[in-house]
Amino acid sequence: MAVRAEKDTLDFIVIGAQKAGTSSLFQHLRRHPEISLPTSKEVPYFSHDAAYGRDWSMYMRNLAQYDGLADPTRKWGTVTPHYMVGGVYKSASRGAQGNGYDERTVPTRIYKRLPEVRLIAILRDPVARAVSHHRMMVVRGSERRSFDEAVAELLQSDALGRARRRPREMMGYVTWGEYGRILSGYRDVLPREQLLITFTAELESEPEQLLRRIHEFIGVSASFAPDSLGQRFHTSRLERSFSWTSPSSWMSPSSPLSPQGVGGAISRNQAARAVWQRMPESQQRRLAGRYARIARRAALRNRRSAPNEVSANAAPSAATLEQLREHYAEDTDRLVALLGVAPPWSASGGTG
Repeated sequence: MAVRAEKDTLDFIVIGAQKAGTSSLFQHLRRHPEISLPTSKEVPYFSHDAAYGRDWSMYMRNLAQYDGLADPTRKWGTVTPHYMVGGVYKSASRGAQGNGYDERTVPTRIYKRLPEVRLIAILRDPVARAVSHHRMMVVRGSERRSFDEAVAELLQSDALGRARRRPREMMGYVTWGEYGRILSGYRDVLPREQLLITFTAELESEPEQLLRRIHEFIGVSASFAPDSLGQRFHTSRLERSFSWTSPSSWMSPSSPLSPQGVGGAISRNQAARAVWQRMPESQQRRLAGRYARIARRAALRNRRSAPNEVSANAAPSAATLEQLREHYAEDTDRLVALLGVAPPWSASGGTG
C-alpha cells in the first residue's frame, strides 16, 4: 500500500552535474539516518515540461511511495542531474512554446515552488565529463560517432545553440559541461546561501570532509560517516541494450540470441520447457555451454565487421581534448567569477 506523504516540500536537491559523481553522492547521502531519498536517482519534475505540467502534490505522493521517503521528520531530497543541463526537456505537444527557456528557467521553477530549498552542485573537469558522457552513450548502443567526430559536430556554433536551447542526451557532451553558464542561472535566481558548489575531485580525495560540509549545509548531523566511503558507484554501468544493428549487443542479457535470452524463451514456452526439464542435467549443461560458445564466436565475428562501432570506441585525440579545453576556457573564467576560486581542473590543467 502506498505511503501518503505528510510533507509537501523538498529540503534539498543535488542538481548535478551528470557524470560528476552524483551516483556516489546519492549512495552516501541515502545512508544518513536523518535524510530520506527515493530508492533511485533522477526523478525529475522542474526540468521536464511533461512532468512540470502535473500537480506537485501528486509528484510528492509518488515520491513517498519509494522506500525511505515517508518519514516527515527527516530531510527530504532528490538527486536529479537533469536540473543542470541549462534548459528544459520540452514536451512535443507544446511545440514552440518553450522558445523562451534559458538557464534561469529551471532555477526559477525550483525557487517558485521551493523558496527555502538547498541545492548542491558537484562539478567534474568538463573535458573528462564529456568523455565519460560519450562513453556512456556508446556503451548503451546509442552513439556511433567517435568522440572526435561527435565533438567536431557539436562545437559548431549552430549545434552549440541548438544544444543549449533544447537538452538532448547525445547533443549535450559539450554544453552540459558549461558550468559557468548554467550556474549563473541559479545564482541569478536563488540566494547565494542556498547553493553549495562542490567538486568531484573533493569527493575522490577527501570524501569525509566533503560529506561533512554537505551534511552541515543540508542541516543534518555532520559527524555521520557512511559505510560507503571509499566506494565509487556508477549507474552508467548498464546492461547493453539489444539492437540488431549493434553486433556487440548480441550477447547482452537482453538479446534474444544470448544464452539468457534463449533460456528466457524456453521458460516462457510450455512445450519447450517440458522438453528441457526432461533432459538430464549433464546434457543441459553441454547444450548450454555449446550454444554460449557459438553465440560468442558469432558476436565477435560480427563486431569485427562493424567499423562504426570500432570508430565509436576510438580513444579521444589530443587535438580534440585541447579544442575542448579551449572551448571551456571562457566558461571556466565565468565559473571562477561566480565562485571566487579556481576549480581543480583550472589549477591542474588535467582532464581527470
